[in-house]
Amino acid sequence: MTTTRTTTEPKVHAWQRALVAAGLVTALALLAWSYLTRGDTIVFRFLWFPVALTAVPLLLSRRRQFTYACVAVGILLLVLACGPVPAAILPAVLVLLAITADPRSSPWRARLSALLGAALFAAPVVATAGEVRDSLTSPAVGFVVHRSAGSGFTDLVERGDLSVRGVETRHADGGEGPISFVEFEPGLSTDGQEQLRRRLTQGPGVTRVCSWYRNNHLRSAC
Repeated sequence: MTTTRTTTEPKVHAWQRALVAAGLVTALALLAWSYLTRGDTIVFRFLWFPVALTAVPLLLSRRRQFTYACVAVGILLLVLACGPVPAAILPAVLVLLAITADPRSSPWRARLSALLGAALFAAPVVATAGEVRDSLTSPAVGFVVHRSAGSGFTDLVERGDLSVRGVETRHADGGEGPISFVEFEPGLSTDGQEQLRRRLTQGPGVTRVCSWYRNNHLRSAC
């Protein structure tokens, strides 16, 4: 009598899933930070790729398929990190560390991978906590001036105005007119800010003037 044994592929270990989940949370945090600081830009749209890629291994339950997916996703994320999305390097490293985070294969290597992953996940949180707090609570540093058209706006604003520290003009996506960021001098009084706002609204082609909060696109919208 012949006995046939069927070998079941082991499931993914919880440590491995935790590292990939940490990579996904990191990618989502980078996406949110990009939108908070700059809005719907080309960089923000590119950051959706690391989010989608990092989620793929979490859809698999067997260790072999999970490992193959982590290798493929890790390599793709590294390619993105070398090109349009440098921030993808952190999710890439966390996904690749998940390959060796199975204590059933090698306990010491799994512990080392888990410790490295935890450190890589926690370090950016600690490093950027101050910046996130400042972006949510800091006072306005200037005005965002939306314009339909018009030239010579920078010279007009800076000419003889000691309250203006600098002007930067960008061209918005979607066919909108130029957007100028007018930074006023620190410590400018509330009355001085209001006078500057009124003068900006009279500039050539100006459609609206919003308060500008550095590193916070949402608070700067109006």
